[in-house]
Amino acid sequence: MASEGKNTSAVYAGVSALLAFIACNGLIFATAILAIFGITFGVNPNVQAVLISLFAILTSVFIYKGFVRHRKIGPFLLAGVGAFLIILTMYISYSKLIESAALLALTVAAGWNWYVIRRES
Repeated sequence: MASEGKNTSAVYAGVSALLAFIACNGLIFATAILAIFGITFGVNPNVQAVLISLFAILTSVFIYKGFVRHRKIGPFLLAGVGAFLIILTMYISYSKLIESAALLALTVAAGWNWYVIRRES
C-alpha cells in the first residue's frame, strides 16, 4: 500500500509522456485513418503545438516530483532537456527529427524515473 503512493508521480509522468507522443503523432495517424473512411477534419497546428508543449511540461513536473523523492538527477535532466527541445521546436525553429528525439528523451526519462522509484520502494 505504501509503495502505491510513491509510484503515482511515475505513472503520471508516463501517461503525460504518452499523451505528448499521441498529441504529436497520434493526431496525424487518426486523421489518416479517418480519411480512409471518408471522414476528414483539420487539425489546427497551433493547438497541436500547445498540447504537445503542455504534456511535455507536465511530464517534467511529474518527473521532478520523483526527483524530490529519490534524488537521482538523471531522469529530471533528461526530461528537462526533452521538454526544452520540444518547446524550442514548437515555437522557434521546427524540426521533426529534433522533435522526435525530444519525445523519445521524455519517454526514456519517464521510464527511468519509474524504474528508480520502483527500485527504491
